[in-house]
Amino acid sequence: METELTSCVACGGTATGTYWISLWGEATCSAHVVAADCVLCGRPQADPPGSGWARFTRDTLRCPTCVRHGIETQAAARGHIPGVRAEMAAMGVELLHRVRVAVVAPDALRSGRPADAVLFGMTHHEVSAAGEAGVLGIQVAAGLPTAHFGATLAHEIGHAWLIERGAVGLDPIVAEGLCELFAGAWLKKQRTVVADALREAMAANPDPVYGGGYRLVRAAVVRHGIRAVLYHLVTRRALPTG
Repeated sequence: METELTSCVACGGTATGTYWISLWGEATCSAHVVAADCVLCGRPQADPPGSGWARFTRDTLRCPTCVRHGIETQAAARGHIPGVRAEMAAMGVELLHRVRVAVVAPDALRSGRPADAVLFGMTHHEVSAAGEAGVLGIQVAAGLPTAHFGATLAHEIGHAWLIERGAVGLDPIVAEGLCELFAGAWLKKQRTVVADALREAMAANPDPVYGGGYRLVRAAVVRHGIRAVLYHLVTRRALPTG
């Protein structure tokens, strides 16, 4: 909640006193009755909601701004995927093999998970009888705005990077924390308001696996350096200690 004067995106009036701010910096008066929040940027859906809102998963919503900036199709994603790959490679997170990135319906990523689970991406892999791991492909949810799409792809490239190096079966807190760190590093290079806000939200995420893992791995990198952290994860399946 903020306390400065600005315009309310729900009613167009001046938002006085306290109000909600989305990742896009859009304000919504606290006087509005809130029916739901945008799953991507946190903008409240005031009642009545106005036009432009759309479904993300079967029980979550996207606000008009996220809809407007959403990457909806495989064709649209092709304009973004090579850039994310190149930026990750420049940071040292380069895949050994070409991995297909598929844009899929968000609900397709929820199979077998709790009803309230919302995933933006997933990396599929297999382990051979000889114990060798290989990446089968990456899926990213359709409808993500550019910053969310890039951060999600950077995160999943991190998983693929670990798999290609045999680092399978890591503690989920460590694996997800490292991949969130990769996503945050990608966001830092974008230099946009929404990328900065998304990165801050990731760092403050109360989720014990994603947020807690991010903070755990970041602390290890600050203490030991990224090379030592990656070396220990690949060779010893754990963060460095001491």
